[in-house]
Amino acid sequence: MARTLASLIVVPLLTLTALHAQQTPDPTVPLIGENLIVNGSFELTPAGPVPPGEVPEGWANEAYGGRDGQLSIAEDAAPGEGKHCLQVTVTAENPSSGVHGPFMEIDPTQAYLQSGWIRLDREYPRSGMNLGRQWFDAEQQSVEEEQSRSYTYVVSSANPGAEWAYYQQLLLPDPDPADGKFSHNEIPSTARFLRIWAITYNWDGTGYFDGLRLQRVDYAAMARPKILDAFEQANVEALRAEIEALIDEVPADHDLHLRTADLLAEQARINREALQEAERPVNDWIADENRTPALLNEMNDVRWELKTFVLLRGA
Repeated sequence: MARTLASLIVVPLLTLTALHAQQTPDPTVPLIGENLIVNGSFELTPAGPVPPGEVPEGWANEAYGGRDGQLSIAEDAAPGEGKHCLQVTVTAENPSSGVHGPFMEIDPTQAYLQSGWIRLDREYPRSGMNLGRQWFDAEQQSVEEEQSRSYTYVVSSANPGAEWAYYQQLLLPDPDPADGKFSHNEIPSTARFLRIWAITYNWDGTGYFDGLRLQRVDYAAMARPKILDAFEQANVEALRAEIEALIDEVPADHDLHLRTADLLAEQARINREALQEAERPVNDWIADENRTPALLNEMNDVRWELKTFVLLRGA
């Protein structure tokens, strides 16, 4: 699937594996509403070991059916996340554990931010700490048989050492479901539910999860200023005025006139949409955000074509 400017804007947040953990949440991502994950900071469960077969309040089941590892609520917390966190201890004999969340209803046309804090009890050469989700359709069946599509990660094998590290990923609608391609930050078009998971597998050590969140993102508030700033920096009003003066010198049925008129109409529409407060699908914002730089380049190119046409016509 073609990469969008939207994905480039938030690198490395949209990568499969977060290459560089952040120290704090990104304030430039405008969020809507409360955390959709119940007990994402593990404050609702008393400190101490979680009994075998049980999970912290708000979580649905232990990963791997409780066969492996040990879950505990530790009296430790990531910055700003209260007093508790989830501790996961695994060994070579029992190398996997963690928690799965309940089914959470989502809208595949909206944008979301999934985030969380991770740390280890000490430095390790490698880690098995993973934060991600699984997508389900309206019948709560996995969206595809291939796990590479239904299971996607915020971070895989996170290895931040003994200090808390923050990871986040912006989840965006699939821009072209028909092409059969996907990126790991894309929401499948058939998804209606997801389940969060915080797990470790094939590892021997102790790690901690805290501040796990899933929140709606006001994508318009991200895209609108970028579009309008691009037009302002390009001095688009002066550019339009120059083009409009030149286009009158070109016959109305000429290809150059027609192409120029289309560009002017497209720029006017994008500008109008960016100024309005109306609700729009996220993919519409992404399309306009991605189109704006190329559109401005094409407008500059056509200005020189018009100038050349007028100059040659008068020669």
